[in-house]
Amino acid sequence: MNPTKNIYTVEFKNVHYYLEIHTALKNGLKLPEYYGKNLDALWDCLTDFIDNDVEIILKNYQDVEKVDKEYASKILNVFKDAKHYANDAYAGARIIVERDGAATEIE
Repeated sequence: MNPTKNIYTVEFKNVHYYLEIHTALKNGLKLPEYYGKNLDALWDCLTDFIDNDVEIILKNYQDVEKVDKEYASKILNVFKDAKHYANDAYAGARIIVERDGAATEIE
């Protein structure tokens, strides 16, 4: 593991509403105050800072899926697209999703 890697952890434990999901994203990813708390804004912010020195861990993602499984899938698609964007430009960004303690990397 690269010791200079920027690691961001988003903790979703006990989220119950969309606003809580986006607040967790904003806090965990250290997004700017102007973050619009929607999927388009998430994409914009991710593509501004994601590069080969970034690892993002989405913890307790099962709680997001309990709020809205379809929306949870859309969020993961934004992360997947951002990872591909970063890998095309920089190579090496990692995004890990943890559900009930089991981790999988977004390909």
